[in-house]
Amino acid sequence: MWFFNRNGPSGFSASSTAEEVTRGIDASGLTAIVTGASSGLGCETTRVLALRGVHVIMGVRNMAAGRDVKDAIVKEIPAARVDFMELDLSSLASVRKFASDFNSSGRPLNLLINNAGIMATPFMLSKDNIELQFATNHLGHFLLTSLLLDTMKKTARESDIEGRIVNVSSEFHRYPYYPEGILFDKLNDQSGYKRFLAYGQSKLANVLHANELTRRFKEDGINITANSLHPGIIATNLFRHNVSLANDNPIRVFLKTLAGLVLKNVEQGAATTCYVALNPQVKGASGEYFSGCNLASASSESRNADITSQERFAGCFYPVVACSTTGLSLDHLIMWFFKRKGSSGFSSSSTAEKVTHGIDASGLTAIVTGASSGLGSETTRVLALRGVHVIMGVRNMAAGRDVKDAIVKEIPAARVDFMELDLSSLASVRKFASDFNSSGRHLNLLINNAGIMATPFMLSKDNIELQFATNHLGTYSIDTFFLTSLLLDTMKKTARESDIEGRIVNVSSESHRSPYPEGIRFDKINDQSGYKKFLAYGQSKLANVLHANELTRRFKEDGINITANSLHPGLIATNLFRHNMILADDNPIRVFIESLARLVLKNVQQGAATTCYVAINPLVKGASGEYFSGCNLAAASSESRDAELAKKLWDFSMDLVQ
Repeated sequence: MWFFNRNGPSGFSASSTAEEVTRGIDASGLTAIVTGASSGLGCETTRVLALRGVHVIMGVRNMAAGRDVKDAIVKEIPAARVDFMELDLSSLASVRKFASDFNSSGRPLNLLINNAGIMATPFMLSKDNIELQFATNHLGHFLLTSLLLDTMKKTARESDIEGRIVNVSSEFHRYPYYPEGILFDKLNDQSGYKRFLAYGQSKLANVLHANELTRRFKEDGINITANSLHPGIIATNLFRHNVSLANDNPIRVFLKTLAGLVLKNVEQGAATTCYVALNPQVKGASGEYFSGCNLASASSESRNADITSQERFAGCFYPVVACSTTGLSLDHLIMWFFKRKGSSGFSSSSTAEKVTHGIDASGLTAIVTGASSGLGSETTRVLALRGVHVIMGVRNMAAGRDVKDAIVKEIPAARVDFMELDLSSLASVRKFASDFNSSGRHLNLLINNAGIMATPFMLSKDNIELQFATNHLGTYSIDTFFLTSLLLDTMKKTARESDIEGRIVNVSSESHRSPYPEGIRFDKINDQSGYKKFLAYGQSKLANVLHANELTRRFKEDGINITANSLHPGLIATNLFRHNMILADDNPIRVFIESLARLVLKNVQQGAATTCYVAINPLVKGASGEYFSGCNLAAASSESRDAELAKKLWDFSMDLVQ
């Protein structure tokens, strides 16, 4: 969430404003086009560029609104040079007319800000019979950019000033319509339409477009850059197509109040756009993705050059376009607010009790790691409620006893035991596994739940970076890679003798999409100099998903009746943040954060739902190597589906633990 941000290498953060990131810059002499400039981010981008001396041409659908914005800017900044021209990006004819009128005006063009967008609309077709979000957010800008390129090239050549194309994408580019990213032959498939996923598809296209432009500019030696960015989550009219935000809907008041607390304001939202457009620090950068006025890592899918090349021809998919071309982590909160039930019949707001209602799991035995608090405690309680004999792996034995006593008090028939387990210590993992295996108990379910998040750089007791050691080697990815390996013989024997499918569940995170650029830094696990706590966390979560996938491959190859899946539990207010000083007990902001958490984050009952669903719901029978979110199948990152990377991680992990 943006209010946790600190200044990055640029000297700015997600809380910086557009005026701050352009302070002291004299951009007089430059000309820019800003699309969607009559409101929200486009309006503020126009104002700040004009404040710095840029001659801005606003591309607007509503000419009256465009005039109002121009008048307001000129009233505030009498020297501002602002014009407006009609542009409807959902109409290819309108795009052609705008480009033709601009090109024939003789004006130069230094900056093209592809800002306009719509979000999560019901299924609609554009005037050219193309799905509306893809048509507006990507295709309109694709055609506009293509038609203006000659003017931009001429301007860059004659002025010897770097031209810049800025595509305003979104973190939603990580959640495209299809697991493959963009299915070019199903853009208009109404039967499978999901409005937020269709939005993600269009935002992925924005990033791919910038990357392909970069490749072409570099190949031809053209002095123009193309970058994409995430502006942040901002309260604008981008949500106007969501019924829940209609003027007469009571939830609008709640969301407006929430927006004032946790979302960016427009001044902050336009900052990254203005930074990428004008700031000298960005000179020469191209094909990059920015967030919070700093370089960020886009999804693996968006960096796929093959898809990027295909994306270029998305504009040629429709003949009406072909004849004219010459040539995307607080987001989860927003997604959660609008979540609907998926094919499972459940959603992100379902509780663990709800997704296991009516299930008799008596006779099953489970191990749950990190079971003395938060999600682990609730997972233990609900599994015990359904009849499972649960062995809690806990670091703090006193806390384990307290959890057991509380569960048995609520559920007298509950069968719950606890054993000491410190996942950051390979010796502790060995002892736990040895003691369990020698107990003679069966083992049907292994829930690799324990984890730590965004710690300062520390080494485990075995001199391995702490998050990787705890979240992967100890308990995540390959199902507590080491713990899972030591318990596998018992699980295989149980599955064979009982003829009941065993299940391994790795609690990962959406952060698996944001590891280091290399994915897993095999040769730099302990590199303190390059350590970034949130990227290290993402690396460990990527390892969790890769581990489950490699387990699946091995189980299928050997015909073993055990499944292995990974999941994102959602954003939950637990003590996972205990290593972040901002949430220290004596910090006054803790009260604010905890109050906010109750408003917008999942509670623990909802957070444990996907774990319990994947562990015992019959709907999941036979599913393996899958990734779940909100109690439904979801698409994991492309990187996490890399079979060779999964094998390499397995071998690397084996070397570390032996």
